[in-house]
Amino acid sequence: MPRPSSFRAALAGLLTLGLASGWALAPATAAPAEEGDPLVVHIDSISPVLPRTGDVEITGTVTNVSDATYTRVNLHAFSSASPILDSTQLAVSAATEASATVGDRVTVPGTFDTIDELAPGSTETFSDSIPVELLPASGDQGVYWIGVHALGDTAEVPRDTVADGRARTFIPARPTGGQTQEASVILSIRGRVWYAADGSLGGTERWARRLAEGGSLDGVLDMAESAGSTPYTWLVDPAVLHAIARLTGGNVPRGLGPDTSVPGQEPTEEEPAGDGEETPAPSQTLAPVQPGQTGSADEELVAAANDWFARFTALVGTQTVLTLPYGDLDVSAAVRNDPDRYDEAVARGSEIMGALSLRSQAAVAPLDGHLSPEALARVAPGTTVLLADTAFAPPPSTPSSVVRLFGREVFVTSSGAESGGPGPTAADDPLALRQRLLSEAALRVTSGDDSPLVVTLPTVWRGEDAQQFFADLDQPWLDVVPFEDVADGVPVDVPESDLAYLATDVEDELSPTSFSAATRASDAAAILEDVLTLQTTIETQVGDEVLVTLSSQHRPRPGLAIAAAGRTEDAIRAELGKITVEAPKAVTLASDNGPLGATLVNGLDQPVTVKLVATTDGQLTLTGGGVRELGPEARSAVRFEASTRQAGVHQVRLAVTTVDGVPLGSVDELPIRAARVSAIIWIVMAVGALVLLGMIGYRLPRQVRARRAERAAAERAETERVVDGEAPDEAGTAEAPARPNLEPRHP
Repeated sequence: MPRPSSFRAALAGLLTLGLASGWALAPATAAPAEEGDPLVVHIDSISPVLPRTGDVEITGTVTNVSDATYTRVNLHAFSSASPILDSTQLAVSAATEASATVGDRVTVPGTFDTIDELAPGSTETFSDSIPVELLPASGDQGVYWIGVHALGDTAEVPRDTVADGRARTFIPARPTGGQTQEASVILSIRGRVWYAADGSLGGTERWARRLAEGGSLDGVLDMAESAGSTPYTWLVDPAVLHAIARLTGGNVPRGLGPDTSVPGQEPTEEEPAGDGEETPAPSQTLAPVQPGQTGSADEELVAAANDWFARFTALVGTQTVLTLPYGDLDVSAAVRNDPDRYDEAVARGSEIMGALSLRSQAAVAPLDGHLSPEALARVAPGTTVLLADTAFAPPPSTPSSVVRLFGREVFVTSSGAESGGPGPTAADDPLALRQRLLSEAALRVTSGDDSPLVVTLPTVWRGEDAQQFFADLDQPWLDVVPFEDVADGVPVDVPESDLAYLATDVEDELSPTSFSAATRASDAAAILEDVLTLQTTIETQVGDEVLVTLSSQHRPRPGLAIAAAGRTEDAIRAELGKITVEAPKAVTLASDNGPLGATLVNGLDQPVTVKLVATTDGQLTLTGGGVRELGPEARSAVRFEASTRQAGVHQVRLAVTTVDGVPLGSVDELPIRAARVSAIIWIVMAVGALVLLGMIGYRLPRQVRARRAERAAAERAETERVVDGEAPDEAGTAEAPARPNLEPRHP
C-alpha cells in the first residue's frame, strides 16, 4: 500500500535536518511497497573481504522499473555493526526479509554516487568507494551485512529515508592468525531436458538462449575460463551434454532405421571420404543420422551448439568429470519404485561420456543434498557421493569432509555456501554465491574447523558476472584445492542412523506414477524393437526420452514429466498401429470346413516380422496363419482353414502380434456362418435317389416294348397300303413311315 505523501515529506525534512547537522549514518528503515521496489539495484562487484584499512569498492547498476521518472538518485552503501559468528546465524540471516533493517547507510559526501535522472525502463551504473572506517562494521572477526540503498525523488513523492531500491550481500572480515582454509569448487552442468512427441529435443528456443552469449550454459564456461590456474571440478548430467550433441546434428527426430553399428547392417551407400583430420561432430558419435532424416534446429543454433562443445571439451581436457546418472535421475525415488532405472541411468551416462571421449567418474549428487538410506546402500561402491551437511543428524564432524556409512564414502558439502546470498538479489547470483562461499570459509577459520569446504555450484549463471567469480577467490587465507585432494582424505565412520531422511524428503520424491508412465513407454518401445526385422536403436532412443522424465529436476512439477512420458508412449503405439490386419466382413462355410483369408499390411518404412493370431468362440477351429515377414509398405495374404461341427454364426477375432504373441494393437473381427447339412437330410436324399433309380428301372423296359409294338404296327400298315395300289410320292418312292423314337426317356 503506498505511503502517504505527507509522511514521506516529513521524513524528507528530518533527513535534510540530519544532513545539515553532519550525520554520517542514516538508518535503513521501512519496507518496500507491495509491488516491489521501484528501483532495482544490482551489485556487479564488491571488495570480497572487509579490509582492516583502506576503502571498500562497490559497483553496480540501478534500473527504474516504475512509470515515474526519478531524479537525484543517490546510491549509499550500508553495513551491519556486529558480525555474524557462525554458519547457523549466517543461514538465518540469509533468510531475512529483503525489507528488514540490517545496517545503517553511509551518507558522507564523496562516499556515494548520484544519478541525475533515471527515466522509466532505463538503467545506469554506479560506483561507490567507502573508507572502511566510515562503515558501521566493527572489524571484529566474523561476517557482516553490506549493501547499497538507492534513494531518489519523483514529481509525486519527494525523497525520504525509505530506500527506493536495495541490494545486499555478505562480506567477511579478513581472518587473523595466519590460518589457511581449504576449499574445493565443483562446477555443475545440469538442467531440465525435454523431448517432443517425435523424439526430437524439445524447447529449442530455450536451448538457444542458454547457449547464446550471456546464457546460463555460456556463463558456466565463462566462469571456468576465468579460473585460470585455480582448480575446479566438473559435475555434469550426461543428458544435457547429449542434448547439446543432438543439436550439433540438427536435432534429428526419433528413427526406426537399422543400427548401422551392427555387423551386416552397415550403410549400403558409400559415404564421401573426408580428409581424415576433421573432428567429427558430437552427434556423429552418439546418434548417426539415418538417410533422409533432417532436423528442426536452425543453422544458428547448430553453430552455437558446436561452439559450446568445442569450448567445453577444451576446458575439460584430460580432467575426470563427475558424471550423474543419465537425466539427473531422482535416485531415491528410483530405488524406491524401480531400482533397475538407477542401473540403466548409470550405464547410459557412462556410455554417453565414452562416446564423447570424456573421462568420467560415476557420481550421485542429489539437488537438495539428501539421499535415502536405501538409495545409498544401492549405490555401487566406488561411486562419488556428494551429500549436504544437512543430510545428517547431527552434522558429521570430520577433518576430511569425508565420512563412511553403508560401506560407501560420502563427501559432505556445505549447504550454506551452496544456498547463496540473501534477497532481494537472486540467491544463485554469481557474486552472491562467491560472497557466501568466502563467508562460510572465513567462519570455519575463526571457529577452528579446518575441514575442507566442498561447494557444488549451480548451472544458472547470469550474463558476464560469472567471469569474475574465481578472481576474487584468490585470498591469502583461502586455498582452493582440486577435488581429488579432498577425495584422498581419510573418511570418518558415522552410524547409519545419522543419515537423516525424513518423511518430508519422501514426499518430495517423484511418485510411483512417474515411474509407471516411464515403464509403459519403455514397454511399447521393446515391442516395437521386437517387431522390426532389423536390429535398431529404438529402445535406447526411448530410454533416453523417459529417463529424463524421471529427473529430480521435475520434482516441483512432476505432472509435466508424466505427460511427456505419455507422449512418447502414444507415439510408439502409433507406430505399432501402422501394422494392421484386413479381413472380410463375413464368411459363409458351405460345409463343415472351408478357407478364410486375411491381409497383413505393414504401414512402416522398415521391414517387420509379425504373426496373425486368430481366436474364436470355441465352436470353430482355425488352422494356418503363422509368422510373416513384410517389407516396407508391404502387404501379405494370410490363409486359414476353418472347421466346425456346430451350425450357426461364430465370431472370429484376428489380432496382429509379435512372434511371441504380444498384441500390437490392430484387431479385426468377423462372423463366420457354418451352413452344415445334417446326416438325416443326407439319408433322405440317398433314399430318394434309390427310389428314383428303381422307378426308372421299372418303367423303362415297358416303354421300350410299347414303342416296338407301335413300330411293328406302323410297318404292317405301310405294307398294306402298297398292296392296295397306293401311288408313290412325287420322287418315285413311297413316303416312308415315321420311325418311332425308341430311345428311352428319363422321367
